[in-house]
Amino acid sequence: MFKSISVLVAGFVGTVTLQAQTAPANSKPLGAATPPPSVHKASKPPTGDKIPPPATVGGTTADAKVSAAGLENQPAFDLKNMDKAVKPADDFYTYANGTWLKKNPIPPEESRWGSFNALIEKNAAALKVVAENAAKKTGADAAPDVQKVGDYYASGMDEKAIDAAKATPLDEEFKKIEAISDPEGMLKEVAHLHTLGVSALFGFTSGQDDKNSSMNISQAYQGGLGMPDRDYYTKEDDASKKIRAAYVEHVTKMMTLMGDPAPKAAEEAKAVLAVETGLAKPARTRVELRDPQKNYNKMSMVDLQAMMPNWNWMVYFREIGLENPGDINVGQPDFFKGMNDLVR
Repeated sequence: MFKSISVLVAGFVGTVTLQAQTAPANSKPLGAATPPPSVHKASKPPTGDKIPPPATVGGTTADAKVSAAGLENQPAFDLKNMDKAVKPADDFYTYANGTWLKKNPIPPEESRWGSFNALIEKNAAALKVVAENAAKKTGADAAPDVQKVGDYYASGMDEKAIDAAKATPLDEEFKKIEAISDPEGMLKEVAHLHTLGVSALFGFTSGQDDKNSSMNISQAYQGGLGMPDRDYYTKEDDASKKIRAAYVEHVTKMMTLMGDPAPKAAEEAKAVLAVETGLAKPARTRVELRDPQKNYNKMSMVDLQAMMPNWNWMVYFREIGLENPGDINVGQPDFFKGMNDLVR
């Protein structure tokens, strides 16, 4: 099974990186880990698809989406965003945000829209101006840090060089994966990827102890899926089956872009789906992840190792440079038990 997991790891590295080359400006950067469920995570506001928070940003959707124009400071609270024609006792949400909602329809390319989305767009536009200006400065005209920003931005915008290089910048990483010959080698590679910010198989980070705010502790949580959540792997309706088939096609395409022949890429894609399905089945649903008490399972490394005898946590911690892991919050124990069965 570890060979199939090695294929999954290779796919994880390759597909994330290839997709990142064309990611929109406000997407999550490569390797950014999804935080574990937390007691302090905010719930959705009542409207779901439109989310103007209390501190609203003025202007319209077009102002936020198009350019860096209008980046001047906005009022922390703008009375013009209220709809005073609505009685607050009847519908306080529309009373407080009604005019903003009318002036800011959801853009056709977005699934949701709120003033924080507008803020993200404005920040992205401002950063684009900073990066472009830095890229124009060279030699003696540029301070070292400014030149680093400019060079980094220019390298990302050089589409001809990126297209010509294809996946060759990842060659060394792929060689490491190809060299895996036993479960411990796979474990070490997963640990290596975690140090790069690639959350292969599962997520591991640090975070506040939800029952002791004076402590930050190790946090392990379910992950390793290429599709949004477990339901994409476990549902048997026709729509879900079509999505899985399309996902296999997508992974096959990514593998061919990484240099594998089409027949081999197709087999690798099937192996990726099989391993991810094995990870998805013991994973919690989105609804189950809402329960902060169930996501709090603090244990010692001894207890964690006893729960997962096939995964050498001492080696893992050594490889990521964590000398003393201390107590570990294992967000979803059933997932890790299932992962333990996969890696044996």
